[in-house]
Amino acid sequence: MKNPLTDRQAEVLNFVNQFIARSGYPPTVREIARHLGIRGHHAVRKHLLALEKNGHLTRGRGARSIGIADQPQAVSVPILGQVAAGKPILAEENILGTLALDRSVTRGGPVFLLKIKGDSMIGAGILDGDYVLVKAQAQAENGEIAVVLAEDEATVKRVFRRGDKIVLQPENPAHQPMTFTPKDALRILGKVLGVVRFPNLN
Repeated sequence: MKNPLTDRQAEVLNFVNQFIARSGYPPTVREIARHLGIRGHHAVRKHLLALEKNGHLTRGRGARSIGIADQPQAVSVPILGQVAAGKPILAEENILGTLALDRSVTRGGPVFLLKIKGDSMIGAGILDGDYVLVKAQAQAENGEIAVVLAEDEATVKRVFRRGDKIVLQPENPAHQPMTFTPKDALRILGKVLGVVRFPNLN
């Protein structure tokens, strides 16, 4: 039988639940502390430990390793629409909705889904109307497929560095590569982990 929660523990648990439901991944200790309006992280860790011992939360290693106990092994992944230039990738105005995916496919998040428009990546098995599962990060290795904000529009391409230039390479001979210099506004939003097809999701 679970012990009654203190008011502060209930506040922490509610915030974790709401954060996961909204963002698709758990908050960090720093984010919880900010929500509580306290500077020190020790008090937050104390509340998390109490919630873990009481069977409300699970915790692992890493900054975003908090989980809700007795929750199905699924995570709510945000679906992004048109990405707004100058805004964080997971800003509220970018999110069209969420979709529950098995936690194992998210590979430690934070992750998001982006719907593909066009046929520039068909050679990589990414078709028009598909959704790509993307790990949000600001870098991509040479040759990796990434989501890139180029000229105020999110595009999915292979990323190559050639000298001081970055080349976004399509996987369709009907499309031309795009070359950018350090002066151009170019931002890597995430690395593509895989393709997810939802026949009944428009």
